[in-house]
Amino acid sequence: MPTQTLGQILLNQHIPKGYQLSGESGKKELRQKMNELARKDPVAYVKTITDLKREGDSIATLEGLSVGLDDIAPDYTMRNRVLRPYETAFDKATTDKQRRRIAEEAQDKMLSIATKHPGSMTQQVKSGARGKPVQYMKIIASPAAARDPYGYTEPWLIRKSYSEGLKPSDYWVAGNEAILDTIKSTVSVSEPGELSKILVSNMADALITEEDCGTHNGILMDVTDPNIVDRYLARDTNRYRRNTLITSMVQSNIRKSGTAKILVRSPMTCEADDGICQKCQGLDEKGNIHEMGVNVGVRAASAMAEPLAQFALDAKHGVRTAKGDRARLQGVSGFRQIIESPKQFMNKATLADVDGKITKIEKAPQGGTYVNIGERQHFVAPTFEVVVKKGDTVERGDQLSEGIPKPDEVVKYKGLGAGRLYLVNSLRDLYSNQGKDLDQRHFEILAKNELNNVRILNDPSNEYIKGDVVSYNKLRANLAKGSKEIPVNESLGETLAKPYFHFSVGQRVTPSVLHYLKKEGVKTVSVAPRAPEVEFIMKPATRAPLLNPDWMARLAHRNLKSTLQEAAHFGDVSNLHGTHPVPAYAYGVDFGRGERGRY
Repeated sequence: MPTQTLGQILLNQHIPKGYQLSGESGKKELRQKMNELARKDPVAYVKTITDLKREGDSIATLEGLSVGLDDIAPDYTMRNRVLRPYETAFDKATTDKQRRRIAEEAQDKMLSIATKHPGSMTQQVKSGARGKPVQYMKIIASPAAARDPYGYTEPWLIRKSYSEGLKPSDYWVAGNEAILDTIKSTVSVSEPGELSKILVSNMADALITEEDCGTHNGILMDVTDPNIVDRYLARDTNRYRRNTLITSMVQSNIRKSGTAKILVRSPMTCEADDGICQKCQGLDEKGNIHEMGVNVGVRAASAMAEPLAQFALDAKHGVRTAKGDRARLQGVSGFRQIIESPKQFMNKATLADVDGKITKIEKAPQGGTYVNIGERQHFVAPTFEVVVKKGDTVERGDQLSEGIPKPDEVVKYKGLGAGRLYLVNSLRDLYSNQGKDLDQRHFEILAKNELNNVRILNDPSNEYIKGDVVSYNKLRANLAKGSKEIPVNESLGETLAKPYFHFSVGQRVTPSVLHYLKKEGVKTVSVAPRAPEVEFIMKPATRAPLLNPDWMARLAHRNLKSTLQEAAHFGDVSNLHGTHPVPAYAYGVDFGRGERGRY
């Protein structure tokens, strides 16, 4: 039997077998095991949690704990030995870019030192009981790097710890970061509440409306990803049939077979006319099928909004490292930037706006770089490196420089499906980088609801007027009418009439799309020969709810006066028994339709 610590023995006496702690474990591991126990055996979970709380209360009362100065005393010998090569390299560096990189690498090493420091405080930090690793690192080793007022890493190496005192120059550099974090926390504590309302407005009509929408589509996910558990397979995989529930055992068996990725049902690719079906949503946090009418949108909004308050506090207490990686968004401001895609987008990458070959790359007279695709010139800011070379072939939306792709540009150039996937991955990374591992399906619901409209540019069938903004489901139904099935090898340049993986209806088959489809074994595709020419659009999350065709649902958000005027002008109607709760509230009628209803 493996050796257990005293703490593990005390906790494991209350935890059922199969869920007990072993090895180096902390709060995160305990939470994961308790979440799994809650899904498998809710009765045992309640008893276990109660017993663990009682044990914790007893220890806190009888034992107590204090931190002495020895626990936070710097280990100069180890710190200096590790930091010395970086000091030498920093002093020899000739550019700010080199200095930033060295400072960031030194900070990573200082962070690893903090986890090896002797004393009980280290164990508290590692277990997640008290303190954050970054805070502890600054006290007992060195901050090494700090951010400037714009969030970039300063080209400066801090060589002392807070406990021994900083030199005036170090204090000046570190002070900028402290001031920035204080300002951010003061300003941003009001934002989480506002963002919570915005999220609810975007997802209020995401209800469970039917058992199975019938789609054979989904998203490809890594077989080792914990987010595939409690979903359903979207296609036959090994010995498992489509719509098999993915349990931990199923995941393990598929992984052992050597399969790297599997296609799973997703709220993002659900084809229900309204809301989301049970199969695409998967099981809830307790391992149960979502009942008809459950508002998974509001639940997702609440789950996403709760950590935002902690993000604001993290800024105040300085628990983030100073990374100069400008391809990473953090905190409340990063979350807002992703869902709003503002015109002034920080650290924006340059994307190709045409297909073609890179014909020229040259320095711009004002600084930065010009990248030519054919005769089309693109400007890359001086702070970013170009990531393509002359002779490369690129497509619309491909990244030409370092930085963060602007979400609405990804949607415009790559389509709704690619935009949705980009939004999901960006939000998942943002939360994960700050220690919050949310169920990915929350982000998928938001992506589906916020990115759900196209603008008609030209329609050969004259069914739509130029400039009309229509919902994705309406476009999908329209393209299905005149669609035809053709071999995938003949689909280049055609318009998809059915969704495939994350590629949405209306997406043009480009060489990269064709390569993806063939790689995943697609033999034929459904295309729309007379498809209308459309522009995929992303409105900011604060504006997206105003695209809802139900005028009473729009009144739940903002711009009430203009909403009423436009509704009267265009003769808009409201579905009192639809999926959005506001019309039923306002009119005083029953929710939903049918015998069981939707609420």
